[in-house]
Amino acid sequence: MDLYAWFTFFLTFTVLCGYLNYRFLKLPSAIGLTLVAFVLALLLLVEERLWPARSILSPLLSFLARFPFEKALLHWMLGFLLFAGALHVELETLMARLKSILSLATLGVFISTGLTAGLVFLLGKLVGLNIPLIWALLFGALIAPTDPVAVLSLFKKAGVEKEREIVIVGESLLNDGVAVVLFLSIYEMMKAEEHFGLGQFFLLLGQEALGGLLLGAALGYLSFLLLKSIDDYELEVLITLALVMLCFTLAERLHLSGPLAVVAAGLLIGNHGRRLAMSPLTVEHVDTFWRLIDSLLNAVLFLLVGLEVLLLSLKPLYLLLALASIPAVLAARFLSVGLSLKIVRPLGQLTLRETFFFTWAGLRGGIALALCLSLPQGSLRELFLHFTYLNVLFSVLVQGLTIPRVAAFLKN
Repeated sequence: MDLYAWFTFFLTFTVLCGYLNYRFLKLPSAIGLTLVAFVLALLLLVEERLWPARSILSPLLSFLARFPFEKALLHWMLGFLLFAGALHVELETLMARLKSILSLATLGVFISTGLTAGLVFLLGKLVGLNIPLIWALLFGALIAPTDPVAVLSLFKKAGVEKEREIVIVGESLLNDGVAVVLFLSIYEMMKAEEHFGLGQFFLLLGQEALGGLLLGAALGYLSFLLLKSIDDYELEVLITLALVMLCFTLAERLHLSGPLAVVAAGLLIGNHGRRLAMSPLTVEHVDTFWRLIDSLLNAVLFLLVGLEVLLLSLKPLYLLLALASIPAVLAARFLSVGLSLKIVRPLGQLTLRETFFFTWAGLRGGIALALCLSLPQGSLRELFLHFTYLNVLFSVLVQGLTIPRVAAFLKN
């Protein structure tokens, strides 16, 4: 089957899952698509066991095995998703909670990575499985980023207070970039072995993060000047599209953080650009265009998340360890939230209920899966794919569905 035919099939399958969710489940799009795709994937596995000679699973497995999920998300989709999210974040509100957001997105990611790595290392020891610490750190880094997309619609329905919503969304926009940079830095350290010192690690981390933010701000300002000098909504929409693609392409060529560059550009265009450089008609068309892009890419992303279960070998030991990793990851997130927020808030202001809310609302998504799939082939990659998939599935389906109850619990 050629690429166009596969794309047609996949888009049709996405629409079908979205339709089934809308008509029958009526869940938020991200959760509903993941659930429908996951159930259909399980039905396909059962169908293969019952009628192996006539199974339709083989072509789908072949497609998923060859589909570059990590490249599609980290290099093609992520920039558009982050820009669409940053475009609607109010900078003034973000700046008012900047200390908490930065602490969660930087210190929180580092603490979560270290704690998760330690717990995973111990889990392996308990069952006699030797997981090298550097591999445990890779898993800690890839599972650390939270997904802003999956929680945005839920927050509105759950009645989450605005200040808590902006902290979670702001953290998610930034910690995507921080965690990806951290993951890549640890990966480089693992590949270089003794030739890669701690000083080089922090230098690479700082270069990618700060360089990415500066690049995004510079390109965003240049785009702002272009938008301000014209009044043609079609051309202005194209300018925002080119901005995202240029940010990511240049960042990759210069070895900077593409996600952070796009977030910086999106915040600038979504605030100063929206107020000072766009007419009301342009704002309407830009918002409509990016909502459509956001909806399409997220539908595809969460459908892929649901279908990725087909790539798991489903080994009993790996499944058992993956289930045990879920509370370990949540515990690491809880401690990282508590410690990072305590530093920027006066003692006594952060309650256990609020810490639990920030922990539970930090949903994992496709970025974790994409980073895991970028690991080199081997048994540890297979093990971590089980870890990552079950954590993401639990996060989207269980945490996502119960956020309204947790928010209500917080108010009582």
